Amino acid sequence: MPDKSVIFTIESVIKSFEEKRIAEKIDNRDRGVTYTPQPIANLMVLNIFRIFVSDFSEILNIGENFKTIHQLSKFFIEHKNLKNELKTRLKSIKILDPACGSGRFLIAAANLLFNFYKMCEPEQNPYDLRKKIIQNHIFGIDIDKTSILMSKLMLIKWLYSKNENILNKNKDNHPSLGEIEDFIDNIDLNFNLFNMDYLIEFDGKNFDIIIGNPPYVENKKIVDKEFKKEIKKYFESAYRLYDLSVVFIEKSLKILKNGTGCLSFLTTNKFLSAEYGLKIRKLLLRMTEIKEIINISSLPIFKNTAAYPIILSCKKSINTKNTIVIKNYDNVDDFKHLHSKNLIKFPQNIINSLPSFIIPLNSNTNLINYLYANFKPLSDAIIDLKILYRPFGFIKWAENFKYMSKNKLSDKDLVLLGTGNVGKYFINFNKRIKIAKVDKEICYFSYHPEYKEVWSKISSEKLIFREISKEITCVYDPGIFVNLTGLYFLKVPSFKTDDYFCLLSILNSDILNSVFNALYGTLHMSGGYLRYNGSFMKKLPMPKSFPLILSKIGRINQFLSQLEFFLLQESNNPFKNEIESKKISNLLEFYKKLSNSIVYQLYMRSEEGIELNKLLKSVNLLPDIKFKYFYPRFNLSKYIEYTNRELRDNIDQIYSCFKILSNNLDLMCEINNYYQKQLKSDSQF
Repeated sequence: MPDKSVIFTIESVIKSFEEKRIAEKIDNRDRGVTYTPQPIANLMVLNIFRIFVSDFSEILNIGENFKTIHQLSKFFIEHKNLKNELKTRLKSIKILDPACGSGRFLIAAANLLFNFYKMCEPEQNPYDLRKKIIQNHIFGIDIDKTSILMSKLMLIKWLYSKNENILNKNKDNHPSLGEIEDFIDNIDLNFNLFNMDYLIEFDGKNFDIIIGNPPYVENKKIVDKEFKKEIKKYFESAYRLYDLSVVFIEKSLKILKNGTGCLSFLTTNKFLSAEYGLKIRKLLLRMTEIKEIINISSLPIFKNTAAYPIILSCKKSINTKNTIVIKNYDNVDDFKHLHSKNLIKFPQNIINSLPSFIIPLNSNTNLINYLYANFKPLSDAIIDLKILYRPFGFIKWAENFKYMSKNKLSDKDLVLLGTGNVGKYFINFNKRIKIAKVDKEICYFSYHPEYKEVWSKISSEKLIFREISKEITCVYDPGIFVNLTGLYFLKVPSFKTDDYFCLLSILNSDILNSVFNALYGTLHMSGGYLRYNGSFMKKLPMPKSFPLILSKIGRINQFLSQLEFFLLQESNNPFKNEIESKKISNLLEFYKKLSNSIVYQLYMRSEEGIELNKLLKSVNLLPDIKFKYFYPRFNLSKYIEYTNRELRDNIDQIYSCFKILSNNLDLMCEINNYYQKQLKSDSQF
């Protein structure tokens, strides 16, 4: 029993410690220090324990209904045969938090074990029982010595929780670490709490449950080179720009008990789809049954965090028929009651057919499984595909702003674009380039002989897509645009212009946008933006053919999109009084819907799409719109403008075709059916 002369209250000391650490924002970012709210720690412990005992056949059937410790306890009381088996398991259970901080998970685990012990052995003295739990079942590690002291204080407070006179006697909330250590040393208690590096130094094994909130430290913030070498040497998951949390997962898998050991980590969702997470995803698929992934990134308590958290729960056993459950929570009340309105289930072995073994979190699992089972990724389907980024280099690209010029200096000059200048099927010529302290209008980018090789790659026709956007955003380029950063150039030497416009329609389609969101939605940034890396785009499934109809629709959509922008944005446009903007917008809406429906039919081959199938085979139904621009901006050979007559003729042809197609009631019904499917879950696929 602690000395009654202790001059501080444990609770206030721990609170002061946590507040100080949270306030040290820079230190927190470097070391990945975060503190898990106690309600979340409690629910995680309950949930992983449910999974731990789920091999009891009765629990397999109703286990997901257990939302409190008391419900689970009641179940065991009503099933005496299982109660005895639980009692046997409790005797040897070992629970570890490998980054224990101030001990929140340790307390949650201790409370759960206490409740079960009281159910199995109600005659036991509460103090003796708590002491037995601390000394035999609870293990914690932290690289920070003060954190270990705080965890010990937490457990001492829990041990003596009924003795308020001892714990809350005095007011001094700021004892020295030496005073805290002296206080702990006077307690008759043997802790299994260790101040060491979990990844490198800890050699424990055969844990039943490992639970916690491992540090999320980005690769670039791991400054100790020797530590990095050690990590790289011993851990398969230390791959590319890994973060420390994935290495914690691997280490924990290694020291869990085979067959029954369970892991539950509150961690970032990035590893589910990021390139650096490839190796840890393979390990999880090879070594575990992924039981649950709970997406809590939308909960208000995490709104100020840079990472998007999930709760990963898995069992160290192999089951080829395992089903992964994905739960999404938007509010705290639903989470507290484990009531998920958005519940997704899919076989774990589906992931083996997805690119890079990505683990999706949204409802398009069946769709993407079908697509990747039937279609090759873009990089395999188009052998001579080339995707360029930062053509002038990754490090000193900003130095090339000196080549910007208002005037053309040679016939080889190109036009410099910024990320914001690229829209879906159009170029925004009015938006200024704002990056790296540069704020200028779109202008020429002068040719220099040192960039001869770069020019050979970018001065021919290509597609351009944005790196950061809310959806896949592609536009056709006849070979006049260049960029320093923020845009990707997609080139295929064997392609003709029709092929580019067909691919443009496919990449800008709703179905591929859904696939991308399913695969890489976990990498979203604030504001709903995603990063459309070239390496990700290469993995999108491609249809087996490039029908001419999609090329023609791609030309129409680029024409109408550029025209709509021109009419709405350009104050000096000569056609504003002659052409109704609303008419153009309505035409564009129709042809985009038509394009999306045809691309969907190209992939899914729905039996209901009779008219869409006819369109896929048609050649002459749609007009062949030649690609040009609407206003003379740049004096370049490939920058060609429409005449007034050409512009009017194109609009007339597009409108005439629209009237024919829109009067086809069966076709319109098929298009509407497609858009109704978009509003439903993926269970239809």
